[in-house]
Amino acid sequence: MIHQMVRNEDDAWDLSQDGFVRAWKNVKSFRGQSSFYTWLYRIMTNVALDWLRRKHVRGNAEFDDTIGLRSIEPGAPTAPKPVPAPADGITSGEVRGRINAAIEMLSPEHRAVIVLRELDGLDYKEIADVIGCSIGTVMSRLFYARKKLQHLLRDVYEQL
Repeated sequence: MIHQMVRNEDDAWDLSQDGFVRAWKNVKSFRGQSSFYTWLYRIMTNVALDWLRRKHVRGNAEFDDTIGLRSIEPGAPTAPKPVPAPADGITSGEVRGRINAAIEMLSPEHRAVIVLRELDGLDYKEIADVIGCSIGTVMSRLFYARKKLQHLLRDVYEQL
């Protein structure tokens, strides 16, 4: 998860170590209100988000998280199921590179929810617990992150 967030292997290893040290030092503060997994995930997510903020990583042309969403079904997939049809002139490695580049263009908050949901498979409640926000905020951020990715990758999926 950290590697997906910071997009650099060396930084991801350093941040993972920082996260585990932080968890070790604060294990006495674990109250059991959530699973240990969720508690640790939240620490690791916060470590990655703090690093991204310190590096002043910003997305471009982000969407407004404050807009309420009523018509989005929880757990809606980001993209249609992959079809085993080969892309015309684009290899899967190139597509993956484009997807990674598009994820890097998201703000840290939008990147976090996409990584936690689409790559790590957490449900909305788990994401809300990890990030420390409401399920509505998770839904909003996912909606706008998906829209941004859809816009950035339009040419890729039109060729598939």
